[in-house]
Amino acid sequence: MAKGLQIAEPPRRRSEAREHLAEVSKAGRGEKFTQVAEGEKVQFNKRVTRGVADGYEMLAIRTRKKVPELLAEALELLEGRYGKV
Repeated sequence: MAKGLQIAEPPRRRSEAREHLAEVSKAGRGEKFTQVAEGEKVQFNKRVTRGVADGYEMLAIRTRKKVPELLAEALELLEGRYGKV
């Protein structure tokens, strides 16, 4: 008789899952994810036209800055024009 592939264990039964949930909740809140983002950076995904994207890329090449630096500079200029957010 074949043993099977033995790739993964079968899903837990509801009673076992509740016990496992109790063990996880004992660990405390926030201890599961202890990694801290470097410099508190986040990903900024917005859809823009190809011309705007190319414009930022060309400015980055010309000024030898990175696009995030250009976005930060643009924010400062816009805040000067319209006020702080």
